[in-house]
Amino acid sequence: MSYICLVCQSEIDVDLDRNLIQCTKCGNRILLKPRPPALKKRVKAI
Repeated sequence: MSYICLVCQSEIDVDLDRNLIQCTKCGNRILLKPRPPALKKRVKAI
């Protein structure tokens, strides 16, 4: 599964088997899970 580093914005593949949760470029341990844009529900005006 790939994550995005909070500091350098690079895409990282995390190895959960060896419990390595760290950016390979900058060493940061805070990673973001990419999510699709949220869909807003539109309601008709009365």
